[in-house]
Amino acid sequence: MATRTARPSELERARHTLPLVLYDGACRFCTAQARNVRALAGGRVHVRPLQEALRELPWVDPDEAVAALTLVREDGRTAAGARAIVELLRLARPLLGALASLYYLPGLRQLVDRGYDFVAARRYALFGTTPDHERCDDGACGVPWTERADGNPGGDAEADPAERADAQNTSTGRRAASSVRSTTPPSSDSSHRE
Repeated sequence: MATRTARPSELERARHTLPLVLYDGACRFCTAQARNVRALAGGRVHVRPLQEALRELPWVDPDEAVAALTLVREDGRTAAGARAIVELLRLARPLLGALASLYYLPGLRQLVDRGYDFVAARRYALFGTTPDHERCDDGACGVPWTERADGNPGGDAEADPAERADAQNTSTGRRAASSVRSTTPPSSDSSHRE
């Protein structure tokens, strides 16, 4: 499943929480940065761990959200990674957002995206996990396999139990805990996102 366009009924149900920044609540660094985002946004943008918020956002693919910080705009469109940070600054602090728009300069965006992806893929090893998630199976923390608002377990409407088990394998080949997806981020290709 990939992040798709939100249906009008889904947007209406989630409207009170948008715009929303989703961060990995299992990541110590991500959680610290979420506190900074809350202070920076001054109530103009909601900030929640993806492990709690995804049920309300059935159009957002959990695997994509866990790979990078995700901004869900009021119209339901998403931005991820460094681009999400630039968009967040535009929403929360327009002056800083104008400066952050340098990100879109040719070459700079690719460089910043690679740096972001490098750190995101290694965030548990570099910064550790939050105390609530210290017992993640082999460092595989992530999105709970609970039924989401759309009735799909973890958003995989077509996945059978064997496919779900395959999806839970970590990059080291060890099976993740049965209640979580691995958060080893896939290779970054956010070309389908806006």
